[in-house]
Amino acid sequence: MERSWSDEARATLDAYPWKNPADKERAAREAEMVSFGESVETADLPLAVRHWAAKRSRPRYVWNGESWADLVNGFEKAILEQAMAKANGRISVAARLLKTTPRIISYKAKKHGVK
Repeated sequence: MERSWSDEARATLDAYPWKNPADKERAAREAEMVSFGESVETADLPLAVRHWAAKRSRPRYVWNGESWADLVNGFEKAILEQAMAKANGRISVAARLLKTTPRIISYKAKKHGVK
């Protein structure tokens, strides 16, 4: 049974530099198997593909009239989410990546609702 795909997930799968077409097909089947939603999303793709896509898409910050505090909070949350994803949710590893302490990462994660 073939499932529907989100545009972003399909574009990411197609853009990934596959060395072997069979690997792409295998990744697509695996993504369809692990997907719980109505369609396959980027989060359902294999970890290597998601990491590759994350490296390619760098967040850009544009000022839209927010306060300085809101901009700083948005930046902190975005960086924290990226570090936690790279650390597979481990606070101590994220702290090492960001060259800070686990206590600060725990505080910021709680402040911004990052898990």
